[in-house]
Amino acid sequence: MRLSHSISLAVTLLAGVPAWSAGIPAAARSYAPEAYLAQRPHQSVAMFAVGDGPQRAYVFTPAQPVPKGAPLVFFHHGWLGMNPLNFGGMIDLLVRRGAVVVYPVYQDGNKTSPQAVTGIAAEADLEALRALRERHPGLADEAKTIYIGYSMGAAISLNLALEPSRYELPAPRALLLIAPGDAYHVAHGSDAKSIYGEVERLSAALPTVLVSGLADATIGVPTARRLAARLCHLQKRNLIMLPSDSDGGRDIAAGHGSPGAPDQRYNFADPRAPVPAAAAIAGRADFEPSGSLNLLDYYGYWRLATRLVDYAGGQSLPEEIFGGGEENRFLGAWPSGKEYAKAQIENVCP
Repeated sequence: MRLSHSISLAVTLLAGVPAWSAGIPAAARSYAPEAYLAQRPHQSVAMFAVGDGPQRAYVFTPAQPVPKGAPLVFFHHGWLGMNPLNFGGMIDLLVRRGAVVVYPVYQDGNKTSPQAVTGIAAEADLEALRALRERHPGLADEAKTIYIGYSMGAAISLNLALEPSRYELPAPRALLLIAPGDAYHVAHGSDAKSIYGEVERLSAALPTVLVSGLADATIGVPTARRLAARLCHLQKRNLIMLPSDSDGGRDIAAGHGSPGAPDQRYNFADPRAPVPAAAAIAGRADFEPSGSLNLLDYYGYWRLATRLVDYAGGQSLPEEIFGGGEENRFLGAWPSGKEYAKAQIENVCP
């Protein structure tokens, strides 16, 4: 996982210090930490689980108040990321903004072959969806679906998007593929064969964003570039690379773990442990500070996720995230006022 700047910096960011927030371009102000805090109309998160072990999926729904017709997010984690803890910050933000998030476990540790993960995740997603329909009819609108995949989960998300009807899942309105990985990053022999399907068959009308930290030189960067080169037929696509940076002795590393921002309220370490039938996660006023919560989350991963979820929910297509303009490159500023290094927008298509 990412060992970046200190917890004190995260707290400073949450305080919204005028010295740096005043320098944010007007178009990007809604991604400042204090702006995210104001974007959470739901006071708490309700949770239930279906299945056990690799067949388990956690379902997180907005509460206080309970919405109708909410966007639906299938979040597919990376290898051995069965516990939603490390993505708790993003999950909590998306749900309290009004989306339903399904988080399938899909693994029994290293006992599960990468070649099996798409099918297992699909089955868990479907069981979660069936339970959601039965327990909370009308809460989620399946026409407002988005798939988010991190690392190995990017392959799962792409594979499901190729043939959602085969898996009885709703087709996504958009894809967000974060630090994509593949089987050969975690396995050897026959298990290491690439698990990506014929991505060239992906619907040309499906908006897709690939994003990776530039320091993720072994997994995210090369895989994202290869995938982008196979997705040149998409009408709306982008490949965004987020850099590392430092200021005043503080460092933010854009490595493979950089998309994670943990929240201990989402710590469900044992996918076979019983989960209360009506579990509730009380909202907190801030975000859980940690060395993993920083500018790359606010202006990078969280910005892209929230914009695409809002689009799935019925808002207009966020054209800016498919271009190379300032809002798509700006990654905030340090407490000193120094602007963080800008994101790189890459076009690998002819």
